[in-house]
Amino acid sequence: MKTLRTSLAGAESGAALIIVLMLLIVVTLLGLASMRGALMQEKMAASTAARAVAFQVAESGLRQAELIVRDGSVALPDTPTCADGLCGNPGATGTPAWQESGFWAKGGSGYRTGTAVETSIGAVAPRFVIEGYGTAASTDSGTQQCIDLSKPCMVATRQNIYRMTSYASTPNGGEVILQSLYRH
Repeated sequence: MKTLRTSLAGAESGAALIIVLMLLIVVTLLGLASMRGALMQEKMAASTAARAVAFQVAESGLRQAELIVRDGSVALPDTPTCADGLCGNPGATGTPAWQESGFWAKGGSGYRTGTAVETSIGAVAPRFVIEGYGTAASTDSGTQQCIDLSKPCMVATRQNIYRMTSYASTPNGGEVILQSLYRH
């Protein structure tokens, strides 16, 4: 009887080792898959944060462009070209200069660089352009309906409309382009 027990115990110990090794491989693969998912989520969170910073900087560029139009006379070129952030109207069928490939690249001369904004990743400066977008008749019927409360309402019969386009990019890959129309 003693020899029978010894041979059965020896046969079972090899099968248990194989089963344990297979379970270890499965657990390792599950761990690798969860690490990969965690890394992907970290990249998505960083991308979302970079885009949020770029959005805030581009918004700052729009406000800076609006202040330029509000506080001074803007002499726009007659042609659809851009110089120092001032662009002529390309017309209904033309393509705006800021849509051309490479327009927003650093060192370009068509856009204007705004005041840098201090962010969590360092100082980032917006780039913006101001375009003439035509004129509109004022609908003043004796009541003053102004959006910009920092200055008196204009009661002129014609107002200029400007389109501001602001671009911001962050060192970690966030890019945003924003536009607004401003009536003055």
